[in-house]
Amino acid sequence: MTGPAADPELLATAAALLDTGRGIERLARPLTVSAFAGLLAPLWMPVPMGSLLLLLAGAAAGLGGAYAGARVGLDAALFRRLAAMAQGPAMLDDALMQLGMLPARKAGRPAVQRIAGARRFLRMQALLLAAQAGALATAGIWASLADALPALTAAPIPA
Repeated sequence: MTGPAADPELLATAAALLDTGRGIERLARPLTVSAFAGLLAPLWMPVPMGSLLLLLAGAAAGLGGAYAGARVGLDAALFRRLAAMAQGPAMLDDALMQLGMLPARKAGRPAVQRIAGARRFLRMQALLLAAQAGALATAGIWASLADALPALTAAPIPA
């Protein structure tokens, strides 16, 4: 966004798009809590190792998604602020650099590049939610099959 301020409508629309990350976060948060609760299950009941590993993957995806969600939320707020600023992004870039949140080489980037970067975080957030849901569903299936098919949890047969 070098020179004059970027199109305020473009920035406001990007902020609205990034607001969809809140819905992703609302879906991911209970899954993350469930994954961590599931990791505590071995304290009172046997849990197949495969299920534990999948729960761990789900918890890690949840933490990664929480970080991506925080970045998406911050970017949405910053785009709203940029849309309202008449003098351009220079003051905002200076503030972000002082906080250590923006490397000097990225200051003054065009709005399109900034929006592309924010959209990558939104995509990452959605993909991590999908990975998390898949890991937790598979962990549940694994655990239920382990009850039905004890061979899944039995020690491997030596050759």
